[in-house]
Amino acid sequence: MFYVCVCVCAGLLSQLSSRSSHARVCVSPVLVAQQRNNSTTPKVKVEFDQSTGVAVMHMQSPPVNSLSLDFLTEFCINVEKLEMDKTCRGLIITSSQPKVFSARLDIMEMYGKSPERCGEFWRAVQEMWLKLYSSDMVTIAAINGSSPAGGCLMSLTCDYRIMADNPRYSIGLNETQLGIVAPFWFKDTMVNTVGHRTTELALELGLLYSPSEALKVGLVDLLVPEDEVLTTATKTMTKWLAIPDHARQITKSMMRKPTIDKLTSKREADIQNFVSFITKDSIQKSLRMYLEMLKKRRG
Repeated sequence: MFYVCVCVCAGLLSQLSSRSSHARVCVSPVLVAQQRNNSTTPKVKVEFDQSTGVAVMHMQSPPVNSLSLDFLTEFCINVEKLEMDKTCRGLIITSSQPKVFSARLDIMEMYGKSPERCGEFWRAVQEMWLKLYSSDMVTIAAINGSSPAGGCLMSLTCDYRIMADNPRYSIGLNETQLGIVAPFWFKDTMVNTVGHRTTELALELGLLYSPSEALKVGLVDLLVPEDEVLTTATKTMTKWLAIPDHARQITKSMMRKPTIDKLTSKREADIQNFVSFITKDSIQKSLRMYLEMLKKRRG
C-alpha cells in the first residue's frame, strides 16, 4: 500500500512540476475573441501583491455579478494569467457589489438564445469551474453577500470559504426552484464538500442556506462580521501559504482529480445535454415565468 502511495505521489509531483495540466486548460479562441469585442468596463479587477504572492480578484459586474459569457470570459482569462505567474501563490475572490457575492448564472444567456450560443455559454461555465477547482494556487472565497446558484458553485471550487455573518444573505444551489437541474459536476462538487445526504436534500429542494445554516452543514468554513471578510481572508491565506506548495498541491490534486477527470472526459456530452435541456419549450417557459417574476419584484 505504501509503495502504491509513493508511486502515485511521485507521478503527481512530476505533473505539478510545470503546473497542473488541468489548471492550464487554455481559454478557447472564441472566448478570447468575445472578450476583445466587449468594449464595456472591466467586470473583474485584480490586485496582485508580489511581496506576498497573493492576488485579490474583485467581481464588479453590476448589479449582481451574474455569470454571463462576457463575465466568465474575462474571469477565466484573469485566472489563467495568475496561474501562469509562478510568483502568484494565492487568490482571494470577493465582490465589489454591495450585498451580493455572485447571484447566479445569467438567465439571459439561457433564455431565447440559439443552441450554438447556449453551448458557448456552457463551455465558459465549465472553463471557470475547471480553472478554479484544479488551480495550483490557494483559493479563498471571501463571500461578502448572497451567493446562490452559480455564485455558490464558484465558492465551492475554492479551498476555503469565509462568509459574512449576516442573516439576510444566503448561499446554495437552488436550480430546481427555476425548473433547472444542476449537472453532475455541480452535484459532485457539493458532495465533496458537504456529503451525499445533505447534497441530495439541498439539490432536490433547491435550498438556500443562511450563513449560520451554511456553516452548520459545512458549506462555508468560517463566519465573520461583514466588514472583516476580506481582512480575515488575507490573514487566513498566510496560514495556507505556510504549507509547502508541492505537498499542498499534490494533496489537493489527489482529492479533486477524480472529479475533474469525470467532467473532462464527458465535457462535450455535458454541453450537448445542457443545450438539449435548456432549449426545451417547457424549460424556456419556466425561465420566462421566472424573469416575469423578477420584473414584478423590481416594479
